Amino acid sequence: MKGWVVLACAAFLAVPLAAQSVRGRLEGRIPSEAIPPVDSLIQFASQEGLPTEPLIQKALEGGAKHAAAPRIVAAVQVSLGQLRDARDVLVRAGDQPPVLPAEMTTVAWALRRGLPAPVVERVVAAVTRPPRAAAMHAVADLVAHRFDPDSAAGLIIEAVRDGVPQERLLDVSTAVLQQVQRGYTRAEALAIVRRGLPNLPAPSKPTRGSVAGARRPSSPAPP
Repeated sequence: MKGWVVLACAAFLAVPLAAQSVRGRLEGRIPSEAIPPVDSLIQFASQEGLPTEPLIQKALEGGAKHAAAPRIVAAVQVSLGQLRDARDVLVRAGDQPPVLPAEMTTVAWALRRGLPAPVVERVVAAVTRPPRAAAMHAVADLVAHRFDPDSAAGLIIEAVRDGVPQERLLDVSTAVLQQVQRGYTRAEALAIVRRGLPNLPAPSKPTRGSVAGARRPSSPAPP
């Protein structure tokens, strides 16, 4: 009986303690008037099973940039909406609730990068086992270089199905960009790399003639 009482008390205290922890991280780092609404948004996320750390980081980012309180609150609210959208995409694609926080963060990042939701959903459905960050990075890399999103997703999905390991999916997008560098059209570059799968050339050092702005994307930032 005493054990149940202890557990019940712990559960009762968990939310207030978590709220105090969040407020402690925000105090002195964002405007004081932004703390209550930001804290409320973070608590909503927690209650919905959404990751809260991206929201905390978004608020701290605004504080570091000396943004006004309304702008910080608005940015956190947008990020919360992105996480909800990401969860919905994952569930529609077949992930069973509760959806993994890391996957929600990855999908929210992809949507923020401009990948259409149907394309993201297609990649999620095809890459059935998380993590999916490498696949999303590779598709986003190609789309950032003006490749058609559906064509980019199709190539990366085919690479996954052909057995290309996750750690080399970014090499697939790099290989495509190298073909463009050699003078091929985007459609030709995709076809050349597709024919060679699952084999890929060894990663080469970038040259002055590389496609403008070609680079491996960084890790997903908080929504």
